[in-house]
Amino acid sequence: MKKLAIGLIIAVPLALLAWTAHLIFSAPPADWNLNASQAQLDAAAALRDHLYRQAAYTITWAIQLGYLAWLYMKWQAQKR
Repeated sequence: MKKLAIGLIIAVPLALLAWTAHLIFSAPPADWNLNASQAQLDAAAALRDHLYRQAAYTITWAIQLGYLAWLYMKWQAQKR
C-alpha cells in the first residue's frame, strides 16, 4: 500500500508537468494566420493567454505537489 501511495504521489506532479507541456505546445502561434481579421486575431490571442495562464497554474500545482512528495519521502526515511 505504501509503495502505491508513493508511486501516486510521484506520478501526479509528473502528469501535471506533462499536461503543462501539452498546453504550451497546443497554443496557436502568434502569426498563424496573417490574413485573419482583427476579431480572429483577438480570439486567438485570448485563447493563447488562457492556455498560458492555465499552464502557469498547473506548473505551480506540480511544483507544490512535488515538494510535498519529497517531504513525504524524507519523512518516511527518517521514520525508519
